[in-house]
Amino acid sequence: MKHYFSKFLPVNSGTTLLTLCLLLAIGTGCNTTRFLDKERGEMFLVANEIVFEKADGKVKNKSNLEYELLQIALQKPNKKFFGVPRQYFYYTATDTLDKTPFGLSGERVKKRLLAEEPAILDTALVQQSVDIMRAHLQNKGYFFAKVWSEISVNRKKTKATVKYHVQPDGRFTIDSVWYVSKDTAIKELLDSVKHLSFLQPGSPIDKNLYQQEVSRITTFLRDNGYAYFYPQYISNLQGRDSSNTLLTADIELEILLPPGKEKHQVYHIGEIYIDPDFDPYTGNAYKQDTVINGIHFLLGKNERFKVKPKTILNSLFFEPGSLYRQSEIDNSVRQLSGLGVFRPPSFRFEEDSIETGKLNFTILLTPNKKWEIGADFDISTTERKNLGSSDLLGLSFSPSLRNRNFLRGAELFAFNTDLGIELAFPSGFRSLINTVDFRLQADLYLPRFTNYFGIWKGLWKSGILSEHAYQEMRQKATSRFSSSYNLLILLDNYRLQFANITYGFDFQKSLNNRYLINHIGFDLLVPEVTPNSRFDTLLQGQPLLRNSFSRQFISGILFRDLTWIHTSSTSSNANYWYFRGTVDLSGLEAMAGNSLVKLVANTNNDLQFFGIDFSHYLKLETDLRHNWVFSPNRQLVARANVGFATPYYQSSTVPYVKQFYVGGPYSLRGWYARSLGPGLYKDPLTDDRTQRNLFYQSGDIKIEFNLEYRFLLMRPANLFNLYGALFIDAGNVWTRKEDEGRPGSQFAFTRRFQDGAIVQDNFLREMAVGSGFGTRWDFTYFILRLDLGVPLRNNYPDSSRSNTYWNEFSKLGFKDVIFNLGLGYPF
Repeated sequence: MKHYFSKFLPVNSGTTLLTLCLLLAIGTGCNTTRFLDKERGEMFLVANEIVFEKADGKVKNKSNLEYELLQIALQKPNKKFFGVPRQYFYYTATDTLDKTPFGLSGERVKKRLLAEEPAILDTALVQQSVDIMRAHLQNKGYFFAKVWSEISVNRKKTKATVKYHVQPDGRFTIDSVWYVSKDTAIKELLDSVKHLSFLQPGSPIDKNLYQQEVSRITTFLRDNGYAYFYPQYISNLQGRDSSNTLLTADIELEILLPPGKEKHQVYHIGEIYIDPDFDPYTGNAYKQDTVINGIHFLLGKNERFKVKPKTILNSLFFEPGSLYRQSEIDNSVRQLSGLGVFRPPSFRFEEDSIETGKLNFTILLTPNKKWEIGADFDISTTERKNLGSSDLLGLSFSPSLRNRNFLRGAELFAFNTDLGIELAFPSGFRSLINTVDFRLQADLYLPRFTNYFGIWKGLWKSGILSEHAYQEMRQKATSRFSSSYNLLILLDNYRLQFANITYGFDFQKSLNNRYLINHIGFDLLVPEVTPNSRFDTLLQGQPLLRNSFSRQFISGILFRDLTWIHTSSTSSNANYWYFRGTVDLSGLEAMAGNSLVKLVANTNNDLQFFGIDFSHYLKLETDLRHNWVFSPNRQLVARANVGFATPYYQSSTVPYVKQFYVGGPYSLRGWYARSLGPGLYKDPLTDDRTQRNLFYQSGDIKIEFNLEYRFLLMRPANLFNLYGALFIDAGNVWTRKEDEGRPGSQFAFTRRFQDGAIVQDNFLREMAVGSGFGTRWDFTYFILRLDLGVPLRNNYPDSSRSNTYWNEFSKLGFKDVIFNLGLGYPF
């Protein structure tokens, strides 16, 4: 007997026996069936299942439909807490009032946070669930759907599984849509935008689509003067007599009239009254009426404007005499709220007592406090774009000062300081503190668009920019001035001073599109390498790195950079695309000025900034992502990240801080940051993980792909959601030209040999591949992430194994695992 079990268990191991005893104790101690009332025939509901029977017609998105049906079941099985049924805590907790040293009863914690009321099978609830599921299917167009239940019981009659058999049969679709109304003006309006309807021929007759159509019609009519139009005026879907074939139908929507009236009233804007200093506690005290641009401002005696009237007027999208449009009202509320100087504004309107069809508005604005002082203590993970930093844990203290109405035009002035350290967690205290960081930053945000040098107006006048686009920029864009100073010290290696000044604007064109444009940008980079340090030795052997890590002055006067962010959907429950594109240009104006000076002054001397050459480079980068949402708890996310940077004019390299790299918790998670590439080059330093803070590999070209499947594991005590993730990453960086210090780094399409060894290869073969799994601890306000990555395929060939790029999977072990700690999702 001992020999038989020893094939499977090392019975002479104390650890194994202890584990078996523990498992046995848990299994017997957490047996919840002993709490059942056998005389009443009680059974635990342990599972709900959806079984799709053979139906007429194909059921699309069957997994989504299965999830929906399971969610509306009235009785659901109990969840588990780390394998222990939650009803166990319900039965065993005593809910005593005794307090622990921490002030809260341990039994009460168990009862309130861990326990669930036992799910005792209730056949009446099962039948009600069947009826609800059938109604749900009919609301989705499966008018002939059949649903019935089947209950399976275990041998001891203590546990039950309910199977809901679903036979959807055919789903009805729309053949044609008709709008009907006795109000001919409304009917004509709706017919003119019929192509925008959610109810299109071929679409299913779905209650959700009907509700979306009702919302669309209501929004459209309220945006065309019908201020008092509500969804109640739209009838339910009605079928029309027709000779359609099976599973198609002609439907109509009727717009009903207001009781006792022959049509809906169209409204225009009447008088507008604004109280810019409304006190909700004193109410409408007597105030004087001051008219500015046809708008009535209400001010108390001897009271002055705290916010300039022009700023308030620029935030209104409607005026006296204009047609009532709900979108203009909503935009005005949003714009006034966005100024930051007022609490949420109150908009009130009433019909004019004399003139029919006019609405008089009163806008009540309550000022916020002008000054705000704060301080934050942050714990974060970071991957600095500066040299030498890998995945780090940062601790920082950040006091701040804010003024919401700096120049009485709702300008926001913010001054922030930041003092922090970053920890890399190798051995030894000296190497534990990796980085010391000090930062000062001052920002001024203007709630209006500033037409820099008349550039955008000129583009409009010349026909390059449409009038609509120009006016939209004037209405929605906000300007910003920023300046900062940053001192970064990588202990025992170098210190880096970075000063920055920028001016530009933020244009939120819509919920799906945002543009960030900087016209002016000056960046001064001053590195100081510690003599005879490890990093100093690295620079001596890398001339290109030494050149890119020199003093740099990055400049732009007319155009510095542009970022476009597009999201195809704002819903978290729908598949969507995300795109981010960036253009970064430096030195164009300096090149023009340099050429002009040389021409006029007849000199060969180049312009410099206090002895520092101007940096001339162009950098392009795109980040494309797609989310496939299978259910609220399961999704697949893919990303493609491609970048290209090149120097021009008299610069020979792109500044190091502007080059690309891969690896780390937000990139290829099977490698440390900056440890991979470029090309098929292998840095000897990467064999020593204790030196990972000195990894410096970067390039001018980047190609990276990521794929990640995320799924819910559990909700421990409903305190947070614990998600799991399976991922695979692929990518590399390359240099544009051959780098003598890093052979094989150049981007190429062909393979080249030298003395029988591969010294250059097709870039696709040099794509490294890593994979792994991880967890995401979602606490709602922040997400803590741990990923374990393993390198599957290297960026260089193994000459001892017939030049294969793949690792030997059988030899991969714990020593090859890279731990990646991060905050938020990787993409």
